[in-house]
Formats: sequence, structure tokens, C-alpha cells
Amino acid sequence: MSRIATPLPFHLKLPTLISTRCGSSYVFALLAGLPFSSAAQEWNKSSPPATISSTTEEQTKPQVKLRLGIDYPLRTNENGDVGAGTQGEPAVSPTFQAEFRVEPVSYWFGSIAFYRYLYGDRQRPWNPDFTYTFGYDDWHPDTISLVYGNYAGNRLRPASSETHAHFSEGTWSLGYKFRMPKALDPIFKADEKHEVICIVNAHVTPRYTTLQDTSLQKYKRALSLGCRYMLPSNLYANLTVFYYPDHSQQQPWDPDFTYSFGYFDWRPGTISVQYNNYSGNRFAWRNGNDGQGGFRAGSVSVFWSQSW
Repeated sequence: MSRIATPLPFHLKLPTLISTRCGSSYVFALLAGLPFSSAAQEWNKSSPPATISSTTEEQTKPQVKLRLGIDYPLRTNENGDVGAGTQGEPAVSPTFQAEFRVEPVSYWFGSIAFYRYLYGDRQRPWNPDFTYTFGYDDWHPDTISLVYGNYAGNRLRPASSETHAHFSEGTWSLGYKFRMPKALDPIFKADEKHEVICIVNAHVTPRYTTLQDTSLQKYKRALSLGCRYMLPSNLYANLTVFYYPDHSQQQPWDPDFTYSFGYFDWRPGTISVQYNNYSGNRFAWRNGNDGQGGFRAGSVSVFWSQSW
């Protein structure tokens, strides 16, 4: 996977308002991360409001959205990052981030995010100057999404050995969103007003690097299942698990699972605070790599959003 959330690339689909209770239409998403994780990140940042209304209005005109913020990794030691070529672990430097997002029609979008590293000497070849995504992503349950996300080591001013954008190293994700079956409510939901939305994704990265060999390999594949638990108060928690059909393709920075939680307000002009962990987390029964996974491998972010 190309890179998890290099300080959480933020693709937060800044919404427009939800009808009945809030106002016009809504499109929400937070994005950050790595290729396969990008789906998780896309998902981890792209979910519907806590209360979904069947009468929600659809977007009738183009939307332009802006997201500004800072992401602070809990792990700041320089020996904690691992990668190869332009793909690897999240950065260990705090970053200022700015994302611009355009939604020409309902659910179609394109976005680009820029990163400024507070400690430039900690930026690695796989830590990007900018990331970009585009595709179709309907947040309603029982819908399909197709999203391309690129979080590789893209450069605004590449050196002679670098390139601007590594398009072939981005990840294509085909997903299906659905509500958690009601039969599971007594087990997972603390209150009937809470909402649980899940998504299954198939991911393909046309070109990827390995820790042993920095030359590009072909077609990394993964499947994922992610669920987002939402409260009416805008508090939420995400968990996404991954499966790699070819286990040899999974790199130290490719997670078995990712998770996030926090306060996310999709309305324009508001602030959100989140913890995100897209590092190379491993299940307890699997051996991890030094410096990979663990709570301190995540980051805390604070973002302000606006839309027009």
C-alpha cells in the first residue's frame, strides 16, 4: 500500500447540510492515509451524518470546499518510520495541511491536499508534499463507490531522481456501504439513536514497492471491511480490518487493521478533533515489525472546514 496517512492526508469531504434537521444537502468524508488504508481513510473520513434522513436533498450545484488544520503524530522519534521508495509509514513530523475539494455534481469529487512539515529533516521520500483523490462516493447505505487515492511521495519540486505524481502507485477502491444488520444491534449498539454504517472494499494498487526491493512490483490486492459507530453528538469511532489474498504483498506499513475516533462536525465553518491510526498495526497473534503499529503510531488532528 502506498502510504497510510502521512500525517493523515486529509480528505474530508466537507459537507453541505443535511435536510430535515439541518439544511440543504450533505456530503461528508475525512480522508487520510495510505493506499489500501486510503480506503480506510477515505472511509474513516467519509461517512454519513449520525442521523440519516430519507428526505435528504441532493446537491444541485457545484461545491468548492476547503479544509485547514494541523496533524500531530504521537510518535516523533526519527527511527520509528519505515518505508521503501515512495511508499511507507506516516511521517513523524507535525504537519500543517490544506485540502481543496471540488464536487461538480452529487457524489462525484476531486481533491488535492498540501502538506507543510514542521521538521523538514524528518520528511522521508514516502512522505508527500501533496496527495490527491477523485471518484464517485455516495454516503447513503446500499450504494456503491469507486475512488482513486494517491498518498505516495509526490513532490511539488522533485529532485532529479524524483517525479511529481506517482499515478500508478495510487490505489483504486471499489466499495459497497450498508447499515449493520439489526440483529446485531443488541450486541454493538448502546442506544437505538446511535448509527452503525459499514463498507466492504476491494483495493488494487497497480504498482507498489517492497521493503526488500525498492523496484516496483505489480498489482497489490486487498479486501477490507470497515464500520463507523456514530452518535448524534458528532462523536464517532471507526474500525477497518484488511485481508491480503497474497500475503507476500503485505509490507510492514500495510495494516491488518486501522482505527480512529473523535469529534467530527460536517457543517461548514466548524472545527473537528480526531485521533487516527493508519500505521502497520498487527493482530495480537501475528508478529509485527519494530516501530510499526501501536497507539503511539497514530496522530491527533484539529481541522477547520468551509464550503461554498
